[in-house]
Amino acid sequence: MKETQDQPKHPDSSKNEDPGLISDLIQLAKPRLTLLVVITASLGVATSWSFTDASSFRGTTDQWLDRWGALLAISAGTALLAAAANSLNMLWERKQDQLMKRTAVRATARGRVGAAIVIPYSILTGSLGSFLVWQGGTVFAAILGIVSLLLYVLVYTPLKMRTTLNTLFGAIPGALPPMIGWCGAGGSPFHPVGLTLFGILFIWQIPHFLAIAWMHRAEYEKAGFRMLPSIDKDGHRTALTALLWSLLLWGVSLIPTLTQSAGWIYLGVSSLGGIYMSYRSYQLLKERSQPAARRLFFAS
Repeated sequence: MKETQDQPKHPDSSKNEDPGLISDLIQLAKPRLTLLVVITASLGVATSWSFTDASSFRGTTDQWLDRWGALLAISAGTALLAAAANSLNMLWERKQDQLMKRTAVRATARGRVGAAIVIPYSILTGSLGSFLVWQGGTVFAAILGIVSLLLYVLVYTPLKMRTTLNTLFGAIPGALPPMIGWCGAGGSPFHPVGLTLFGILFIWQIPHFLAIAWMHRAEYEKAGFRMLPSIDKDGHRTALTALLWSLLLWGVSLIPTLTQSAGWIYLGVSSLGGIYMSYRSYQLLKERSQPAARRLFFAS
């Protein structure tokens, strides 16, 4: 069968217009997903400040410039690494993306952008991103960034076609940005706060992506992706899994308070968030419906 036969039909001709190479390159980075990476990496950097150089920090102009310079370099570097990973993921999944309405408009799925552009683009963004994290942070943080890229592209992406456990493997690179920021700012990778940042983001992704997979289960199944909601026809296993992980998220979020690294305000906010997300997961277990999955998605 010719590859052109796999192309989805789009009656709206305006969607077939070429937006230009610059627009396509921006799309390759998945800007909204990359923005989340920037936010979590920055959070890791800022949180680390309170546990690393707090005793020697005097608030001088030079010290603030050093801090903000490191924050910008690490955040920008992590964003570029994410852009490299996202572009390679889109290249790998271009045929599957053609079969899904929400991804069929991607430049790689349309055929406007291929390996001749994506490979140099990913090498450039990945190399520059690693350099920025190294220069603004530490060698270890840069290594974590490279590991995150490799896990996302070489482990998570192919596993999506093979096993429903792909979500767990994909949650690892998804949870590394705050750890990159934490370690880049001088934090120990074994500190309970740094580990908690990683743990919170790792666990949060499970109910979040289960909700997404529930809402788009038909498309995932059509594209051949092995997502739990696609094989769990009555949805009980999916909803129960989301609830258990939401409860675990609530418990793990309390670790900074239990280790006296955070105060009562953090305890209150984390508890309210954990209770609310667990409640939405419970609703999904009780109703097992599209609206309940959508509410869990927005809650997460």
